[in-house]
Amino acid sequence: MKKTIGIIVFLALSLGMNAQVWQDAYLFSENNYIGTSRSAAMGNAMTALGGDPGSLTFNPAGSSVASYSQIYFGSGLSISSAYATGTVAQGANDPVGFGDEVTSHRARYKMPNAGVIVNMDTGRRSGLKRMSFGMAFNTTNDYTHRFNAAGVNSDNSFAASLASGADGYSMDVMKNAGWMETGDASRMPRWIDMVGFRSGMISGVTGNDGAYIALTEEMDDKGGFHLAHPIYQEYGRQTRGFKGDILFNWSANWSDKFFLGVNLGVVTMAYSMVQYWEEKPETPSEWDEISFSDGSKARFESLVMKHNYKMTGDGVYAKIGAIWVPMPSVRLGAAIQTPTATSIIEKYSYTGQSKLSGQYRGSVSSDEDTWGYSLSQPFRYNLGAAFALGKIALVSADYEYANYSHSRFGNYNSDPEDDYVFSYYDFSDTNDDIRAILGPSHALRAGLEVKPVPGIALRAGYVWQGSGIRDGVVVNGVKLHEDPKQTYSFGLGYSSPGAFYADFALRFRLMPTEFVVPYEYYYAPDSSNPYQKVVDDGVLTPEISVDSTIADAFLTVGWRF
Repeated sequence: MKKTIGIIVFLALSLGMNAQVWQDAYLFSENNYIGTSRSAAMGNAMTALGGDPGSLTFNPAGSSVASYSQIYFGSGLSISSAYATGTVAQGANDPVGFGDEVTSHRARYKMPNAGVIVNMDTGRRSGLKRMSFGMAFNTTNDYTHRFNAAGVNSDNSFAASLASGADGYSMDVMKNAGWMETGDASRMPRWIDMVGFRSGMISGVTGNDGAYIALTEEMDDKGGFHLAHPIYQEYGRQTRGFKGDILFNWSANWSDKFFLGVNLGVVTMAYSMVQYWEEKPETPSEWDEISFSDGSKARFESLVMKHNYKMTGDGVYAKIGAIWVPMPSVRLGAAIQTPTATSIIEKYSYTGQSKLSGQYRGSVSSDEDTWGYSLSQPFRYNLGAAFALGKIALVSADYEYANYSHSRFGNYNSDPEDDYVFSYYDFSDTNDDIRAILGPSHALRAGLEVKPVPGIALRAGYVWQGSGIRDGVVVNGVKLHEDPKQTYSFGLGYSSPGAFYADFALRFRLMPTEFVVPYEYYYAPDSSNPYQKVVDDGVLTPEISVDSTIADAFLTVGWRF
């Protein structure tokens, strides 16, 4: 079965082991441009057009197309809407948990762009007529999103998945040390499992150190574990943040026929995610009291696990581009961008709480782990064409190429005294996964602008962005497939007879269906090494289908001088 991979959830699951995965490289390398309101309304098909500050992201030569200097800034609002429900496995009648239909929304205000371009006229009628210098900030991705899922599960539980992840580790390690006292990083349990143990969601089996049972489970006469009674589950994920480019631009105009420009781009990234898992009895009266070693008893009421994750990063790249005007009504453009050298710092922690009737309550938090690494993002190139229909209308089209298989992880280069930097980490396996799973991505953008009367412009745009995941590649028994992202945009522009102008854009992003696995079960394939865990395909765990639409509204105002 083909699946659209839940990129962020796989990222979150990897964090418990302080290791990067190929999904991280894809998430942080992918662009979803905003631009100015004019460029956004025209689908950001700006490689050959130039003139607008939003074109600097796509072609540095665009800044010298206009004959004036300008200063501008933008503001915007993003509203994400997500519909989530559990999927039904082949041959089944109902989802394995999370079967409710839940719609979630999230809104965020943003300032997606700002900058200044200074245009210098040489006074010549031919040859080098103008040069421009600019500094601008343009957003290249936005991470605003939220979804929630809920429903009854009669087969398994999140708490039981924690018990499966803890199996094989002694209770002393789960209580205290992890790898720091064992001296072996490969024998470190996941933080999420350790917090589950310390908060009472799972407990050790008496007389069998290294075996664990969840609050939601009971043991049969043969020593096997199974779900005690149906439970009601909730899972949610909320993300926010952005990726943007600070551009230092130079370009030149030769005879209004040829334009050449260069950008030095400084990338800044900030991304945060909060996940939660919650479980409680569907029918509390069905649940028996749990007996403790001191003779006391209590009944399971609920458990909640939260995961907080934050990422910040910065990088640098160079971009060179050109625009050629073979005839007054036609413009052709091209630009190429070097790979982006990025340094990333991640921080994450878990908080768990279990509630039982009577005196037994547990709530603990893990330490906040910090992890640094480098990421080389792939090179890109753009091709574009624009056609003017007199002074009334113009159309433009762009093609962009990026090959995500060229992304690479590396060790973080910083002050040796930074406590989050490991002296060496072998990313060779992850980079091999990137080469095998990720591949070329193609994007097509188209824009239209019509001026029915002087000073007023009507705009429309469309973006088709293909996946960077190789279609049909098999990972952990799942054949991967990601549908393209599509964006529809519309806009209105006003240009006064004087210096002021204002542009408004409204766009709708149709995201591909995402299939999210909120938890998985593990087992040790070799009894001599219980720390080497693999996913247990014999346990049919929940899967959540998420369909999302993101609506953006932008306003850009500027002044010419």
